[in-house]
Amino acid sequence: MRRQSFSSTKWLFVFSFMLLFNSAAIAHSVDQSYIFLQVYENQIDGRFEMMIEDMNIVFDLTHPDSMITKENYAQYIEQIQGYITERIQMRIGGNDCQFSFTKHDLLRTSEGTFITVSFNIASNLAEIPENIDVQYGVFFDKDPEHDAFLVIEHYWKANLFQNERIFALAFTKDNQLQKLDLTDASIWKGFVGVVKQGIKHIWIGIDHILFIIALILPAVMYRRQSDWEPVSEFKPALIYVIKVITLFTVAHSITLSIAALGILDLPPRIVESVIAISIAIAALDIIFPIFKGKIGWVVFGFGLFHGFGFASVLSHLGILGEHMALSLFGFNLGVEIGQVAIICVAFPVLYFIRNVSYYRSVVLKAGAVGLILIALYWFVERAFEIEMPLAQFL
Repeated sequence: MRRQSFSSTKWLFVFSFMLLFNSAAIAHSVDQSYIFLQVYENQIDGRFEMMIEDMNIVFDLTHPDSMITKENYAQYIEQIQGYITERIQMRIGGNDCQFSFTKHDLLRTSEGTFITVSFNIASNLAEIPENIDVQYGVFFDKDPEHDAFLVIEHYWKANLFQNERIFALAFTKDNQLQKLDLTDASIWKGFVGVVKQGIKHIWIGIDHILFIIALILPAVMYRRQSDWEPVSEFKPALIYVIKVITLFTVAHSITLSIAALGILDLPPRIVESVIAISIAIAALDIIFPIFKGKIGWVVFGFGLFHGFGFASVLSHLGILGEHMALSLFGFNLGVEIGQVAIICVAFPVLYFIRNVSYYRSVVLKAGAVGLILIALYWFVERAFEIEMPLAQFL
């Protein structure tokens, strides 16, 4: 019995240590530096991130983090670029890549300040190479315990979008030359990745979810004069939901495509504010019949703004511009899968409880009031660009 307890404890310790190591390896930490690569259809860009503290050691400087700004560190940028060129080499097909430096900046984290140096190593590629040989020798002569990591931040075909947590290579003083494999990629893998991004966005996009909820809350009821009564059959109520959500889908698909193609774009402040108002107005129609059965046109109109919101997500992820047709189709498909999943869970529950005494007063009307209050809170926050007290919760 004592032996079994010891074994369990031992494995718990090992598992915890592995989690701790993994967390340290994928977060910005002391004595670590990073290469982030962005692999596109015809070019490869990247970014070095190195701690100011380490750079101070290399160049015999004494700059505390609190005194560092992008401007006063700019005087050292040529030295830093020269140090990078001397200590880091990349080869494609046996040919040395030349670093074309583009910009630099500072990144402040809880562990300290990092200087970031962006670059391009390959342009006008006929095809993405199968691998890249990477030689990394930064800081090891000053700090033999230094760790360095290469992260593929963006690679459409490998289903990597804004990746900062999964590293592809780890360098140490005794392991400075490694081969980066880029073959684990395909059109299908990238397409599935974009679909997943669409599903993820609709599930974490609480404003889109609340708009859908505001639309399906009254779907299991019908108006009789000034009050609501439960529907008698499941099928007509479901058909109503399908029609409404189809209008929403068509609308946001149109503007998502328009924005993605660069035909028209709207300021995020306006888009996000209107999305918030869309929730309030859809919920207000539950309390007061302001649209008198014409909610479909309202859904379509507001759906256009939701489409611009989806487009900003695609742009933020860096997906637009690569495999445009597949990206648009895949993201839209993901959004629809996410919406259908929400409806499949919520609608049967609402139908099942439609006859209970508290549905009209609590679920429908009080729920509508709650949606209006949340939406107005968001509208004020977004329209006037101010951080409200409950921002971390809503």
